[in-house]
Amino acid sequence: MTKQSRNLAFALDPRTKLFLAAVANGMIFSAPLVYSLLMVVVASILLLLEGKWKFVCAFFFVYLTAGFFFDFVKNLDIGTSGTIILASLFLMYRIMPACAVLYYVITTTKVNEFLACMSRMHVSNKVTIPLIVMIRFFPTVYDESRAIGNAMRMRGIRLFSLRTLKNPVAFLEYRLVPLLVSITKIGDELSIAAVTRGLSTDTKRTCVATIGFCWADAVVCAYCIVVVLFYVIPGLTGNLPSV
Repeated sequence: MTKQSRNLAFALDPRTKLFLAAVANGMIFSAPLVYSLLMVVVASILLLLEGKWKFVCAFFFVYLTAGFFFDFVKNLDIGTSGTIILASLFLMYRIMPACAVLYYVITTTKVNEFLACMSRMHVSNKVTIPLIVMIRFFPTVYDESRAIGNAMRMRGIRLFSLRTLKNPVAFLEYRLVPLLVSITKIGDELSIAAVTRGLSTDTKRTCVATIGFCWADAVVCAYCIVVVLFYVIPGLTGNLPSV
């Protein structure tokens, strides 16, 4: 089975992805940590099925490291600065599961599929256009950042080099200033591209993208519903930890 056919076999409907993202975001602060871990499991499986094993490995390394340092530092008398670090670790530890789910949604959802999804749900263009611009914005910024990094490396400017350590301000100037300038242009260009394609009109548009629910959508939706039921109905949780 090729990579493309494997991805098509496990491709989720955009509406299922939106439901998954909504449940994951709802579990960030309202539910105990164990429910966020349950969302990490489904996000990791979906990312592995998409072949993004590098991201999954990096995510678990950062996630487990942040959790380890949080458990180690929280019982120590570390003063004001340590409290700020502890709060940052806690925030990272709780938000990262939702970030993993959003990463999956953004990187695996095409614009035409998302547009067809919004049209099926009869969502106004006033909501659809900003969301489409946002979905295209982050991958474009990432590609622009990689291009700037490659250009800096061609000129001998690297993050961990003797030249950078001697003058770190120059590195920030060479790397961040072009990126900030590009970000201001990217937002305007994506908005203009959306308007040029006729997304601002009130007429009903057609789309060649084929979307629909399959067995994978049923499995993911059932998993999310079970997680929500375990949280809403305390009697179902049994001895689940309430960390």
